[in-house]
Amino acid sequence: MTPSERWAFACRCKEIGNRGFKASDWEYAMLAYQEGLRYLEYVPHGREMQPVPGLDHGGAEQLDKDMSLAVTLFSNLGAVSLKLEDPHQALHYTEKALRFDAAHVKSHFRRSQAFLALGEHSQALAAAEEVLRQEPKNAEAVGLKSAAAQGLQIARRKEKALFSKMLG
Repeated sequence: MTPSERWAFACRCKEIGNRGFKASDWEYAMLAYQEGLRYLEYVPHGREMQPVPGLDHGGAEQLDKDMSLAVTLFSNLGAVSLKLEDPHQALHYTEKALRFDAAHVKSHFRRSQAFLALGEHSQALAAAEEVLRQEPKNAEAVGLKSAAAQGLQIARRKEKALFSKMLG
């Protein structure tokens, strides 16, 4: 399979995953996105996917296309993980996406959602602020920032009350 054929197959996997996501079939979407990533990383060999040492990615332009698609697939896996109420996994996937593209807005947004779901309000706030730095008019990010800030205030009040009890 040539690098462009692998990329085209991974794109088809993304499209299939998107259809599964729109249909709220989270497991199907996850499987399709993961399969797309496997094709970007590995070449099929027999019945199993085997890593191929020294895999030719088809030059710098093809590698850039592969990386961009990988960012989208990782970010989409983060979105699916959030739908499956697995914020730890969502955080894992969004952080992988951000390693490839530190400015990827959707990954920062989903990372903020994951932190918020985990009760990590200060980190959720920072991630939401990064989205707003890049897209100041993003209404969803404004709401996410507000929820994170509110959660942080509540956590601080609880912490203050706890220390007052302990020291009082």
